[in-house]
Amino acid sequence: MVNYSALFFIIFPFFNFAQELPGYEPNWGRRDRQTETPQFFTPRLLKASATISPGIMLNNHASSINLSGFLEYIIEDAYSLRGDVFQFIDANYTTKSLIEPIFQNRLFFGAFKHFGKNNLKLYSGLQMGTTITTYNQSWFAGNRTYVSPSFAIKSGISYYVWKYFNFFADFTYVNSILRGTSFGSHRMDELIFSAGLGFQVPLKKKRSESI
Repeated sequence: MVNYSALFFIIFPFFNFAQELPGYEPNWGRRDRQTETPQFFTPRLLKASATISPGIMLNNHASSINLSGFLEYIIEDAYSLRGDVFQFIDANYTTKSLIEPIFQNRLFFGAFKHFGKNNLKLYSGLQMGTTITTYNQSWFAGNRTYVSPSFAIKSGISYYVWKYFNFFADFTYVNSILRGTSFGSHRMDELIFSAGLGFQVPLKKKRSESI
């Protein structure tokens, strides 16, 4: 079971650390003397990251560990397109767990909306995708693989501390149904937490401005 109270201790140091980094952009003062804030979140920004993500299988009475990654392109100031992948690694099951995945891969793509000012952004989005699950049950002789349509709802926060990286934390609710089991359809909904260091590359060069 993931202790989500630790989220505060993950995010809070980001802001203290970020205050020490304006020096990475030596010319920002010329571009914005009034606000004295370099803008790292801009249109045509390509973002990516990978991290270990704990999760809770909401209908299977188990906690999971996943390898997650994403690729995102900022279209406009407030909108982006994003793809996410979650690769199942392992899980802690209980006596109430009905399904024990041997392999599970979740792949999603969708649109996101970004809120906030300057380099602190809240974001939320809806993604459609698929879930591939290989599982066993003690009364089955062998494993079964099933591919099911899925969707994901994600909300999170990012702080852009430099031109090339940011810190982020988010929650993803994943909805999927596993069919064909001996007891009928079984929901495989999951709540997944991700946090870490994200990387970005501005694909559009800013024109230099005179003083």
